[in-house]
Amino acid sequence: MSAASNSGAPAPIPEFDAVVLGYSFASKRAATRLRDDLHLSVLEVVDATAATYDDINNRWEIRVGRIVIARTKFVIDDDGKIHLQGRETDEIDPASVTAHGFPNLFRPAGTDRADSLGYTVSCIEYMRAHGHDFVERRLRTAVADDDYPELSFDRPTPAMWVG
Repeated sequence: MSAASNSGAPAPIPEFDAVVLGYSFASKRAATRLRDDLHLSVLEVVDATAATYDDINNRWEIRVGRIVIARTKFVIDDDGKIHLQGRETDEIDPASVTAHGFPNLFRPAGTDRADSLGYTVSCIEYMRAHGHDFVERRLRTAVADDDYPELSFDRPTPAMWVG
């Protein structure tokens, strides 16, 4: 009897803590810091064509063409050249590290923040230390006395179906 199965079921999609998109010095540095400083499982993807947020499973799906190659909790987009589909939109401000409607997405390259990579790593470290697994930029910056006043760590309340 063969150990291989001929059931025709699709192969499981590998899941990672973080996926770093792009191929530059900044993306290599981001992947190294996430692995070494935070001990995350990190996949570096150069040829991704799209990343779509799955609001049900709270994961990003990374695609090459039409094939999902990985699922991840955090996406670090280095070059901003692939199509990103957030919860409700695909419009994103290229000058910000985080964006409303794009949970757990960090874009440290090309922003106006001085140490955007350090901000990304420290934010993920903060989330892990405090038991959070969700972060998203608020629509408006709250006046708060916390470390990340522009971010919300609360999941949005799902819309209820009324019929």
